[in-house]
Amino acid sequence: MRVTQQMMHQNSVNHMQQNLGRFEKTNLQASSGKLLHKPSDDPQAVAKSMSLKTVMSANDQFERNIGDASLWLDENDRSIQAMVDVTQRIRELGVQGGSGTLSPEDRELIFKEVGVLNEQLRQFANSEVDGRYLFGGGDGTVKPFADAVSFEATPANGPLKTAKIGPGMQIEIGILPQTLVGNAEDPSNLFRAVGKLADSIQAGEPVNLDEIDGAMERLLTSAAENGARQNRIEATESRLLDAKLSLGSALSSIEDVDYAEILIKLKSEESIYQASLSSSAKIMQTNLMDFLR
Repeated sequence: MRVTQQMMHQNSVNHMQQNLGRFEKTNLQASSGKLLHKPSDDPQAVAKSMSLKTVMSANDQFERNIGDASLWLDENDRSIQAMVDVTQRIRELGVQGGSGTLSPEDRELIFKEVGVLNEQLRQFANSEVDGRYLFGGGDGTVKPFADAVSFEATPANGPLKTAKIGPGMQIEIGILPQTLVGNAEDPSNLFRAVGKLADSIQAGEPVNLDEIDGAMERLLTSAAENGARQNRIEATESRLLDAKLSLGSALSSIEDVDYAEILIKLKSEESIYQASLSSSAKIMQTNLMDFLR
């Protein structure tokens, strides 16, 4: 095979371009701290990196959902606990008002206090978060107890509020008003029981505490169920945080450079490129006069 000067020049240029390309790629990796910049760098690694990022993005959304769900459940807990405290006070007044030694004036004072506490119960039952009713069910746009004297809750708009906290993991975070206070016809309906207790005190009749105890038991059950959901939310959040660390570590092992290794490689590529420049310069300087000597 005949080797011409043009072939030598062309090969020298090709080698220089290849060496420069490797040097530029290594320099980009060292300056950016990332091994992958385009799919052709390592198709298999890029595919795995994209898969990991998809999972991480989904987990980020689950974390945001958990944050919203935690806020809702925390507000549920505070409102229910406040209702339990008020109901406990009403029961104490019921015990006090059932005493046959009270004067009509004393009974009237207790009756008025129970009335004020009953209004507080309705306020807590109509609690809002971000403009939505906690116990409104569905999208939270319906006020549960719009009527100040009715025992019956307004029908909820849509299904019970839920939150998606993981792949295939859906959790209820809303509480229907009927679950909280009871159906309107139920003797232990919270507002019915409080109203009956107040009327008995005012009339000087014996106070039946069984109904108020039933209402209290329903509130405590709702609080316990809400607490169980809070525990599940916290456990799921903890798992997501662990997964986030593991996925981040796996992604880093694919994308991030080892600086000690890459700097050594960068120096090597630089030396190779400089050597190709030097050798090519000698070839490029050769002319016809060199062959006539």
